[in-house]
Amino acid sequence: MPTLKMALAVADMGFNLTPNSVFNLANDLGIFEKHGVKVEFITLDGTPQAVAALNSGAVDIADITIDSMLRLRAENDVQLRGFLANGKGGSFLIVGKDEIESVADLAGHSFAIADSGSLDHNLTVAMLQATNSEAPNFVAIGAPDVRVQALAAGRIDATTVSFGTYLSIADTPGIHIIMNTDELGKFTLSPTKLISAMESTLETKGDAIQRFTNAVVETARRMHDNPDEWVEAAAAARDDLSRERIEAIANFIKAQWCLDACMDEGNLTNVVDYIYNNPDFENVTRIPAEDVLEFRFAQKANETLGPYTPPN
Repeated sequence: MPTLKMALAVADMGFNLTPNSVFNLANDLGIFEKHGVKVEFITLDGTPQAVAALNSGAVDIADITIDSMLRLRAENDVQLRGFLANGKGGSFLIVGKDEIESVADLAGHSFAIADSGSLDHNLTVAMLQATNSEAPNFVAIGAPDVRVQALAAGRIDATTVSFGTYLSIADTPGIHIIMNTDELGKFTLSPTKLISAMESTLETKGDAIQRFTNAVVETARRMHDNPDEWVEAAAAARDDLSRERIEAIANFIKAQWCLDACMDEGNLTNVVDYIYNNPDFENVTRIPAEDVLEFRFAQKANETLGPYTPPN
């Protein structure tokens, strides 16, 4: 079987302490190779850069927020479709300086985001709107690790990051959780992002995308069933964290692995409906969910690998 190539846009090349680590793992454990696909990782900062790279052909696939896909289709006829989710459930929290006691106190403070329209930005805005809270001063500075280090150094006042990313600065004096994962997760449905490609790419590189999907689902199942393996990989990649913390993260994300690609049509249609109920989408042309979703790769992956069954 000849190896096929894919170029994947990623926010950073570090080992992400969320189910996003599935890509690094599939690569490092030889699972991409097993499925006959060679994945090139290309670092890009935020959704706008990823979309530009998809449009130009610089990358084949990228992790894109569903609301961005809907806007791009409605406003610019950018024909993107999401075909795979790499995680589910709420893993994000808001962390900031101790002087910010609640989200109501964020107004007037600097708040780091990856970029305008990035997932962390959208989650924060959805929460602020739902709670009728005044927005902070958003500052786009890039990847999660960069944002928490800026917070720890006192250069910004707050940010939204994953639970795992926060743990890298959890012992920093003067820093605390403003809104935890359970609370923030109430303000949005899951998943919020999908691995996506241009419609033309789905057709011309369908075989490679199928192999990629198969490999990612197999890796997610393996990490779910063998959390110690994830701990070992994370410990090797993240010497900034104690093993105890990494084990805590492994327990936290166990329920978030997408064991079937998380492409449930009913759930994703609800996600699209939720997005259009957001006041920000009041004047956005309604795009049917099926116009931005592609289910065949997930369906084929589950046929090839078989339905997920827990280990005996």
